[in-house]
Amino acid sequence: MDAALLRADLAALYPQYGLRVAHAGTVLIGPTDEELLELAAIVAEPGGVVEPGREGELLGWPPDAGDDAARRFLEWAWRLREAPSPVRWRAPLAVIDGGRALGLAVLAHEHDDPAGTVRTSSWLARAEQGRGLGRRVRLMLLELAFAHLGATRATTGAAEGNAASLRVSQRCGYRETHRAPGPDGVVEVHLAVTPAAWRRRRLPDVDVDGVDAFRDAIAA
Repeated sequence: MDAALLRADLAALYPQYGLRVAHAGTVLIGPTDEELLELAAIVAEPGGVVEPGREGELLGWPPDAGDDAARRFLEWAWRLREAPSPVRWRAPLAVIDGGRALGLAVLAHEHDDPAGTVRTSSWLARAEQGRGLGRRVRLMLLELAFAHLGATRATTGAAEGNAASLRVSQRCGYRETHRAPGPDGVVEVHLAVTPAAWRRRRLPDVDVDGVDAFRDAIAA
């Protein structure tokens, strides 16, 4: 089946998969299995996302490698295919740059989040890190959240030792709110950003499509 038709069929059932955010050649788009398999190959590669020996710096990252890691990633990603509602929704977006899937960003709202609060997270292939793409992806995600979905606060988190992730968040306007040990004992740094702080760093000319159906699905 044609990729565009497959994505349209998926979006008809799960409107978050119809979202598309584009800026300067980078596109965030609801992933079909084609993109997920590309990302699974990155996850499976030793050191594909996290430098070997530093896996604990990426919260929730699978401890295994190879096919086991690929399966774990795919099963997690497939579980995100659920109907969105006002009280809980998850919008995964594949990071496409140069025509290739290079990472994943997720915008979400969970049952225990205050109204107007969203959660943001993202990762990139290690070969693509350090060139400003991570910051661009996060600001594109915030464009969707603040300018199109009416969010009033966005949160994120990173392991205490993940200096690169914390630096990206801070450059996007996030500020630390608190620290707490996670389930695995790793100290997690929690951060949040407001629309006002984001606007001072807002990217120009970001195109956002597919919002109407998704916004209708999550409207209270």
